[in-house]
Amino acid sequence: MNKCKYFRCHDLAEEQFDCSLCYCPFYKICGDEKKYPLFGGYILKQNGLLACENCTYFHRKDIVKEYNVLKEKKMSTQEIFHYFTNRIEKSQKK
Repeated sequence: MNKCKYFRCHDLAEEQFDCSLCYCPFYKICGDEKKYPLFGGYILKQNGLLACENCTYFHRKDIVKEYNVLKEKKMSTQEIFHYFTNRIEKSQKK
């Protein structure tokens, strides 16, 4: 059981959920919902916190694991974001 006061911040089953990217490294990149509609943008809460409740992609265990592998390969946050974005866009065109 997760003890974080923000847990259930995304609509994912607990066994799929990975909180490692709780403060998502992509906030500043994908916050533009018009430019990156795949992720849903983020919401500025009344308490001043940024919330990416509409995005589950970067909080899935399989994606966090892949993110960590790409970071180990010294890819920048921007490069990793575009890697995932391109992959999603290609899969949606099939």
